[in-house]
Amino acid sequence: MIKRPAAILSSAFLGCLLLASCSSIPMPSFLHSPASEAVVYALGPRDGFTSPLNGSLKPACPALVFENANFQLTSAHQQALNSLAQEMTKNKKAHLLVAGYTAPNLPADHARSLSERRSLAVRQRLIELGLEAANVQTVGFGNDFSPSGPSSDVVVIYRQN
Repeated sequence: MIKRPAAILSSAFLGCLLLASCSSIPMPSFLHSPASEAVVYALGPRDGFTSPLNGSLKPACPALVFENANFQLTSAHQQALNSLAQEMTKNKKAHLLVAGYTAPNLPADHARSLSERRSLAVRQRLIELGLEAANVQTVGFGNDFSPSGPSSDVVVIYRQN
């Protein structure tokens, strides 16, 4: 069956009318963008944490350097974490952000996964040393970081002041 041009034109016109009337439907509240103060970057909705871009995050100890594609903690890492844990247990409300970084020569997916495994290993050790799990958050940046960030295989522990 062959449609007549008038029928095709009228159905196209009707479609345009329907689309135009959709603009008057109100947008559901969950589709609106959140207020800027409610956004917590890369950390999820944890109370007490702000954006890593915020200036209130300061390194809590020297960076922990990892070799190659390794994510196990060395004795040097253990000593640094023991010192940090002793200092941090005095302040029960202190929040830490454990950020993992990798070298830029790795594939992006592998780099993010490796950096997250490293930061999780550090977090787990800090919890074993007595820190509150809710106060230690992790993020694996991989090799997606700012030009001012570390560009090697390190984990940096930031303290929120």
